[in-house]
This record gives sequence, structure tokens and C-alpha cells, in this order.
Amino acid sequence: MRPSFTAQTMALQRAMETALPERSRLFSDPLATAFLSGPLRGAAALVRMPLLGRTAPRLYDLIWPGPRPSAVVRTRVIDDAIDTAVADGIDQLVILGAGFDSRAWRLESLRHTRVIEIDRRETQEMKVAALRRAHATVDSVRFVPVDFERDDLESALRTAEFETTKPALFLWEGVTNYLTAEAVDHTLDIVRRLSAPGSTLVFTFVHAGVLDGTADFPEAERWVRSVAKVGEPWTFGLNPAELHDYLAERGFDLLWDESTAAAGRRYFAPSGRADRASELYRIAAARTCPS
Repeated sequence: MRPSFTAQTMALQRAMETALPERSRLFSDPLATAFLSGPLRGAAALVRMPLLGRTAPRLYDLIWPGPRPSAVVRTRVIDDAIDTAVADGIDQLVILGAGFDSRAWRLESLRHTRVIEIDRRETQEMKVAALRRAHATVDSVRFVPVDFERDDLESALRTAEFETTKPALFLWEGVTNYLTAEAVDHTLDIVRRLSAPGSTLVFTFVHAGVLDGTADFPEAERWVRSVAKVGEPWTFGLNPAELHDYLAERGFDLLWDESTAAAGRRYFAPSGRADRASELYRIAAARTCPS
């Protein structure tokens, strides 16, 4: 089974960010290239060349407007959210649909934090093999195979010895837009029921208007078409105006929500960058409500 193409392109986008000068990049991910294969691995090698490294992001954005700036700024926003949660005393992180996430290895705040990664078995096997080739230790992370559409997430978390009496941070990045509404509901229900008071869910989603045609974003048509072309179409979205009520009905209290465009204005400008992320892609955080 081939790895998810969108998961690999996310790793490529992190590799492109890592190739930028230290003074302007939002983060560094030395492991990003380890998860790439074929042409994408070749592309990552090219962006490390001095001249191409500076021009590659602009060329990439001309072909696929929106995804790269949105991907890298959401990465930084979530990095900061994790750092804050750990500083506040959270010591277990569950990454739902981890894909080729490398935070367990690159974030200093997670050195002494228990990390559980949830994803399909095939993806996890590819990831572990890539990490070993890169000489990265895999013993500090608990890999738990789960398909959100088919498998029992609750049993899997209990088997992984997830501590239901301690607050946790759940990260659900780049996943909801590929699931059914039923799978999203089911996952939220399990997270709420297993979470101790003070637990937080950080997640991403796409604006529902992109899927039903009620919202107009200049980059939407090309972006939607590109993910469908590789066999990974968007199937689920949320309306930001309805997010508070949607979460409240499922036992969560919305803490914050912002588009990657808004986040980009906060993060790119201080670095002197003109990158423009998209309004259609969003990041949110919610706290589990007491039962």
C-alpha cells in the first residue's frame, strides 16, 4: 500500500520550510525528508540547494496556491499550543491520525511527555521504517493502529494504557476533512468520554462552504481538485459560524478558532515574509466539558 500522498506533501512542505534561512523560517523539521519517496524526495533535495531553496516555495505556490503557507503556519500554531499545554502541566499527548508528524522527535517540550500516535497500521509501519533509516529512536512513542472509519478507537486507547484520570492534549491535524461526518462524531464522542477534566483537543478543519459551494475562496477549486485527483478527496467540513454550537452539542467548549490566513498574518509578517495562507483552512482548540 502506498503512503498517503497528502501526508507526504505535508512532509515536503515542512522540508521546504526547514530549508529556509533560520532567521525567517517558522520551525525546523530535520526528519521531514525521511518520510518522502520518489519525486517528492527529489524535490526536497532540490529545495536544499541555495538558489532553489529560496525560489521553490514561490514556484510551489504558483502551482498549488494556498496549501504550503497554510500547512507551515498551522504547524507552527500547533507547535506553540503543544509547548503551552506542556508548560501548563499536560504530560500526555495523543496524536489522532499522526501520519508523518515528527513532533515527538523535534519538539523539546515533548522530551518527557508521553506520546501516543494513532493511525492506520500501514502508515505506521512505513513511518517506523523511515525513522529507523534516519537513526531516530522509536521506543519513546506508542504507536497504536486505528482506522477511524472501521476500528474501535476507545479499545485501542485503553490498550495503549492511555490514562483517563489525567488531563491530556489530543491533536487532530489534517484529518477531519478526509472523514465521514459519522466518523468525526464517533471520534469526538470517544475523546470526550475518555478525557479527564482539563483535557484539550486541537484540530484542523476546512470551511464547509468549500464543499457545498456556499463560500467563495479563490484557491478552493484548484485545491479541492488536486486532492481529489490523487484519490484523497475532502469529504467533511464545518461552518466556523456554527462551530461553537457544534462542539457544545458534543460536550466541548470552544476555546479559539482561526483561519490559517489570520495565523499567517501573525507569524509571517514579523519574519518579513509575504506568504499568504488560506481563509478556507482553519485551526481550533476546544476543552472537554465536565460530564
